[in-house]
Amino acid sequence: MLPERISIDERISYWRATQEPLSADIGVLEGDKYTWIFDVGNGPEAAACLRSLPRLKKVVLSHFHQDHIGNWREAEFETLYQGAHTFRYTGVGEVVRGSLTLEDGVLIRLFEIPSSHTKGCIGMEVDEKYAFLGDATYCTAKYTQGRLAYNANLLAGEIEVLRTVKAPSFLLSHDGAYVRKKEDVLAELEEIYARRNSQSAYIFID
Repeated sequence: MLPERISIDERISYWRATQEPLSADIGVLEGDKYTWIFDVGNGPEAAACLRSLPRLKKVVLSHFHQDHIGNWREAEFETLYQGAHTFRYTGVGEVVRGSLTLEDGVLIRLFEIPSSHTKGCIGMEVDEKYAFLGDATYCTAKYTQGRLAYNANLLAGEIEVLRTVKAPSFLLSHDGAYVRKKEDVLAELEEIYARRNSQSAYIFID
């Protein structure tokens, strides 16, 4: 039996992230022609979820970590969108540079996000209502000087980009809430950025 697919509105739904195996949330957008998948998760259960989607598919990968891209070959997609760093792992599809606007009964905007979490993060804004962000708002995936941190310059760039997103709701992977208010997420990032020290390139959070 497949896990529950949770509806956000009449077009957007998702499957929750799991810990064993580590797998990101799988976002689903029902366009007029295509089913759009934001991150494909990792492992057999997530792969079964992808195979349960019967329509033509387009896939957007937020970044190259295994829990987000592990099942990219299982999605049976027509088109794959990703950042340049993720393309190094897949070798197929289209690379998103800057911003790319598409239409499928809804307005879809793919955009690059500077991120401390990893290089090459991509977001997907839908009808200026919701923005899938994956892990882009999180700190470094690996320890910096033995500690968790944000790169101050990347965080400044990320805040600048996210301020331009018109959607009032952000969808964050591995967040128990998944749907977060834009204003709350930005307030958290701005509070972290305010802790920066001119003597360090990093803002340590532990």
